[in-house]
Amino acid sequence: MCKTRKDALHAYKLIQAIMERLELALHPTKTRIVGLWTGEEGFDFLGMHHRKTKAATSQNRVYYTTQQWLCKKAEGHIREVVKERLAPPNMRHVSFKEHVEWLNPKIRGWRNYYATPYSAKWMAKLDWYIRMRLMKWYAKKSQRRYWRSSWHEVQRLSQMCGLKTLL
Repeated sequence: MCKTRKDALHAYKLIQAIMERLELALHPTKTRIVGLWTGEEGFDFLGMHHRKTKAATSQNRVYYTTQQWLCKKAEGHIREVVKERLAPPNMRHVSFKEHVEWLNPKIRGWRNYYATPYSAKWMAKLDWYIRMRLMKWYAKKSQRRYWRSSWHEVQRLSQMCGLKTLL
């Protein structure tokens, strides 16, 4: 963390020198200097996107804060995990309750790790995705042509089985 770009470049050179003495190297595509000064760019680290943004207090005093939310790569991974569980034809024999029992610990873990005050929009999108995947699975299991018609049934089953949410 540096106040100016010049200080950041100097720190980068120092880190490179230290790494060379330790016979290590910085990864050229993963290591970069990010200017959080203006808030125009951010960086992804440990599954979260970090960015400096403007906020206001209740008295309309403006201040800057660093916000974190789920990065695109982590969101894609979560979607992939859900799809791998619910999409294959051999998973149609599994009951709704078994799917919920498998999903709930995953959902709880994702919520514990990724939920921040600024990530509600992304978590709501993932909740919606999980529901849509359950609707598609349920429609195929019941041999329905249109998966959207199973919305009410999936909602009822989700409440009965205690499906957790990311929010």
